[in-house]
Amino acid sequence: MTNTIKEPHVISIQSTVSTGYVGNNSASFAIQLHGINCVALPTILLSSHTDKPVYYGEAVSKDLFDKLARGVLEIDTAQHTQYVVSGYLKSKDIIDSTAQLIQQLKEQNNITYIYDPVFGDTRTDGLYIPKEQADYSKEQLLPLSDILTPNHFELEYLLGQHITNEQQLLEAVRAHDVLSTKQIILTTAEMEENTDHQVEVILISEGVLTHFYAENIPVEVVGTGDLFTGTLSAQLTMGRSIAEAVQISMNFLSQVLRYVHIHQLKEMNAMAILQAQDILEVLYE
Repeated sequence: MTNTIKEPHVISIQSTVSTGYVGNNSASFAIQLHGINCVALPTILLSSHTDKPVYYGEAVSKDLFDKLARGVLEIDTAQHTQYVVSGYLKSKDIIDSTAQLIQQLKEQNNITYIYDPVFGDTRTDGLYIPKEQADYSKEQLLPLSDILTPNHFELEYLLGQHITNEQQLLEAVRAHDVLSTKQIILTTAEMEENTDHQVEVILISEGVLTHFYAENIPVEVVGTGDLFTGTLSAQLTMGRSIAEAVQISMNFLSQVLRYVHIHQLKEMNAMAILQAQDILEVLYE
C-alpha cells in the first residue's frame, strides 16, 4: 500500500515529556515507525508524566504555540498532511490556538481532524483537568472534529450521560446534535454485552456500530491512548480504511503491552514499542 502524498506528515498537538512515553513521545514514535513524518506541536512541557511522584514543567505559552503553528503553516506542511491529531490540552489559550490552527489547516488542505479528548478516565475516577477547560475543549474543538477517540469516561462526559450498554450508546449518539455527525472510536468500551472481558473498541459511523476486539493484557500503564491514536492516524495516512486502521492499532498496542507484561515493566519503553512494528504491516518503498 502506497501513500498518495509525497513525504507524508501527521501533525500531532499534544504534551511533551523529557522522559517516558506519553503524549507526543508516544504518538510521534508510532507515526515515525510507519515512515511518516510527525510534526509535533507541544501543548505542555514536563519532566515526566504526572503519575510520577515528582515532575516539573509548565504549559506552553500561547505566544510560543502560535509562533510554532505559524512556522508550520508557512512552510506548506499542510500540503503533505491528511490528518491532524490533538491530545492533552489543559490551557484555554492553547485550546483557542489549536482551534484556529485546525481551521487554517482545513482551509489549506481539507485536513481530517482526529480529536482525542484527553479529559480523564475511570482509572483516576474522573477528570484530570479542570472542568472549565474540559467544557471549553468540548465547545471549541468537538465541532471541528471529523473523528474522535474518547475512552468510555470521556464519551460519557461528551454525551452528558452514563452508558452501560450498546442500545444506550447508539441512542445517545444518534440523538446528539454534534456527535451524530462524527466518526466515533470508543477506545475502551465498558459494555454489559462484553461478557468475555476482552479489550473492546467500538466504531460508530453513520449510526452503525462495529466491534473490534483484542486480547486483554493484565497491565495498566500510561500513554496507551496516545499510542493508539498516533498509530491510527498513521494507518489512515497510509490509506487504510478506518476499520482496518482500528484493528491494526489495537493489535499493535496489544503486542506492546504483552512485552510490558512479560518483562514486568512499570510503563512502556522504546523496546516495547519497537518490537511490535511488524504488526503495523508497513510497506516501505
